[in-house]
Amino acid sequence: MAEEPKQNKTGAGKEAADTGPDKKDREQKHDKPKLTIAQQVAHLKKRGIKFERCSEEDAAYYLAEGCDLFEVSSYRKLFSKRQGGERDGQYVDLDFAQLVAFAELDEMLRETLLLMTRRIESRSKVILKRDIAEMEDEDGYAIVSGYIDSLTPKSRGIREGELERNSRNKFTKAAYGKYKDDMPSWVFLELVPFGTLVDFIRFCGTRWGDKGLEQSHYDLKKVKSVRNCTAHGSCIINLFAEGANSGRTTSRGTLEAVAKLGLSKPTRQKWLRNAATQEIAVTLVRYAQDIPEGPARKRDEERLKGFFDAIDAAGDLIPKQGPDATAFAAINFIRSLTVSLELLH
Repeated sequence: MAEEPKQNKTGAGKEAADTGPDKKDREQKHDKPKLTIAQQVAHLKKRGIKFERCSEEDAAYYLAEGCDLFEVSSYRKLFSKRQGGERDGQYVDLDFAQLVAFAELDEMLRETLLLMTRRIESRSKVILKRDIAEMEDEDGYAIVSGYIDSLTPKSRGIREGELERNSRNKFTKAAYGKYKDDMPSWVFLELVPFGTLVDFIRFCGTRWGDKGLEQSHYDLKKVKSVRNCTAHGSCIINLFAEGANSGRTTSRGTLEAVAKLGLSKPTRQKWLRNAATQEIAVTLVRYAQDIPEGPARKRDEERLKGFFDAIDAAGDLIPKQGPDATAFAAINFIRSLTVSLELLH
């Protein structure tokens, strides 16, 4: 006689065992379901994206090995869609090769800006250490304890937590262990992240009655934003299509630098009200102001030139006229500022 199927403790059979949260999650319907590489290509074709300048086979390889769909498709917002008719919502004239071009250009831009923002951060520390060292009324210790004491309990906990994490970092634990109970400014500035450095600069400006230093902290907040974006690999160029999306004001130094470009006021306002171009402009102005001539600056200038050369080499993959030319116009604004600041020769 055949043995009957064993039942679990609840008396349910094998079919009932495949229930519960796991099965519910598997059966859940999502707005954006997972797609295989082949399905990703089909999805892009359905949206009207062509594969004439980049074959479907090459596109599949790129999506599998080079850049994922989520990132590369983010540049679609730079292109127009059809309105009405059978092809409503499809892209008017967009080839996959153009998305690839923007993704590669964006990577070049991020790599260049990341190095520039790191140099601004490092230079800010050098300048602040020098100023503290040359002030007769500062011993280098009281200013750190004064800063910590000025913080709200919540902010103080955050800052102390940032410092304490250095005890678990093999590169900084020795310095933290030696100075944690009586920390001088030159050690403090080596252990804190960029955000705390920016806040400390604000504190120093207030402590010394230095309005320029207080104002510079607003610029450095924008530089930090660019640093975070580039360090985390977030897309930049696709943000140029978002128009006026920044509610933050632009510093006088950046406004004056942009005014020298000879652009109309509406054009200046357009790009300084876009968060991405505004923050890049601030970064370029701060870099030109803070970073002295030398081998490091020359290398960065060469990277900037390489980025703009790549834009030119992309040819008609980058629309230069019409409704899809927003990215090119934004990049030209950045190029003009770079030239004006003598960062591009």
